Amino acid sequence: MRCPGGANGAEKMYRRVKENRVPSWGAGTRPEGSVRAIIIDGYVDEPACFGVPPYVSPYVRYCAGVLLSRGYDVDYVTCDQWRGARRETDETIASSGIAVVITGLTVPGRYRGGSPLTLRELTSIAGMRRKGVLMVGGPIHNGYALRGGVRARRVRIDGVDCVAAGDPEATLDTYCATGEWVDSAVRRYDWLDGPRGIAPLGAGILKCHPSYPDVIAEMELSRGCDRVASSRGRCVFCAEGSGVGYEERGAEGAAREAEAVAAAGVSAFRLGRAANILAYGGEMERGVGFRPNASRIEELYSGIRRAAPSLKVLHADNCNPASIAGFPDESGACLNVIARLNTEGDGLSLGLENLDPEVWRANGLKVSMKEALLAVRVINEAGGARRTPRSLPSLLPGLNFLFGLAGESGQGLEWNTKFLETLLDEGLAVRRINIRRAIVFPGSGLERALESNAPRLRERDYSRWRRWVREVVDPAMLERVAPDGTILRDVIAESRVGSVVFGRQLGSYPPLVGIVSGSLGVRERTDVTVTGRGGRSLTAVRRPLDINAATAAELMALPEIGRARAEFLMSRAPYASADEVKKTLSEMDSPGIAERLAKYFERA
Repeated sequence: MRCPGGANGAEKMYRRVKENRVPSWGAGTRPEGSVRAIIIDGYVDEPACFGVPPYVSPYVRYCAGVLLSRGYDVDYVTCDQWRGARRETDETIASSGIAVVITGLTVPGRYRGGSPLTLRELTSIAGMRRKGVLMVGGPIHNGYALRGGVRARRVRIDGVDCVAAGDPEATLDTYCATGEWVDSAVRRYDWLDGPRGIAPLGAGILKCHPSYPDVIAEMELSRGCDRVASSRGRCVFCAEGSGVGYEERGAEGAAREAEAVAAAGVSAFRLGRAANILAYGGEMERGVGFRPNASRIEELYSGIRRAAPSLKVLHADNCNPASIAGFPDESGACLNVIARLNTEGDGLSLGLENLDPEVWRANGLKVSMKEALLAVRVINEAGGARRTPRSLPSLLPGLNFLFGLAGESGQGLEWNTKFLETLLDEGLAVRRINIRRAIVFPGSGLERALESNAPRLRERDYSRWRRWVREVVDPAMLERVAPDGTILRDVIAESRVGSVVFGRQLGSYPPLVGIVSGSLGVRERTDVTVTGRGGRSLTAVRRPLDINAATAAELMALPEIGRARAEFLMSRAPYASADEVKKTLSEMDSPGIAERLAKYFERA
């Protein structure tokens, strides 16, 4: 692959995919004129698929695989790059035979890695003069909204040749083969992972991402909602199960794509394109759900490990807590496998939404409060241990609460509060807590449910509860997950504000880390040691801290070190050994301080 301007060069704001290009094509598979194509990554955020940097969604990789298999030269640009080099990118779009935009949000949040494409920007792209065709794919076909708590707008844009309501890669492949647009085209996994190798072929596009190699490949395991096997049915706001039935990908196909991703130089994977990791390989029991199968989970994880032996991140995302409540023993066995074969700091998202029994019944939610507590306990038991004394826990739950549901009231806040207080009292840990507002999509079950059962929750009560979670629960959980002295490896610096550099690890919902450092550069990787925390973020210093080169600000970031003690430590420099540092610390008027702080200066 040749990326103009170098792998991370800013002088060329788009990237051309050359590697693995198929040099020949069958009759009728290449349109007349230009064989140049461009993919504009407008980012996606769905319940079971994330594609905002540093995550790269399967959509763009699969579309790249289709185009490469059909003989196209493929350019790739993120919407952030397009904004930064609009004239140059617009020229590429205008001259391409095919332009593909992937975009859409069904569970929007706050993003640090990039800003999703807006409808106005999409309209601008569609309205430009160009020689080729334009296809739009992704969850945008459900409707458009950039934040929760609103009704999504139906998307009708002049200048778009096709809005793919099915699988964009299948729609694109059909057009390349026949010249006809079939907006509802759907593919199967034997096509995705079959002889043409669409998924592995498209992995090469990862080299062209502006953050390469510091990206996460969002990997697909299944699609559709696993609750098709449950007598409770689906949640009224469900978008994952609305288009296709439940279908799973073979472990061999996932491993082949992981091998191609690793060959492209990417070492971070998240098994996020799945509604429920515990359903994978399970046996359907009608009316109950999928009985988890630990041997199939082990086959999946072991296969990826063998295919990408140098991986640094192997995380997952979604887990249906009802699977744990219905099959606690089988689920525990699966969770033990995941906690053994993943990488530290992993988290499983539990869609609790609202624990009020009335809201639970009105919206077809997954679990009661009793079942939710069981799910959190089982995950903590399986994954709460640390591989080393100062690493992050192997596997913890993440909690998702959703507001704007049918029939919700202040009573739901009381149930949610009781649940979280129980977790605090029992010493259980959660990786993070997401609080979102539902988007109401046209024609959705939620839209119909709200018509007859409107929410009765007062905004001030919601705001007060949210503030309590952020100010009381989050800090307590963060201290359990990453107490002082915890080592975080390969933190990537993202921005600097004064003497503090903000960064994150690659992984599933990593906490923001404020690193007190005068020398750390943006995009640089470093290991850090946690020194404290705020509401939802950590403070840290580089590891090990070189006391002979440390600034007063870095020393003052350590627990128990104020300006006077920092100046005292600096006055004794240089130090020839760690023992000399401990000796100086022991001279301070705080018993045991040398033992408490020595870990920040040790290399081991």
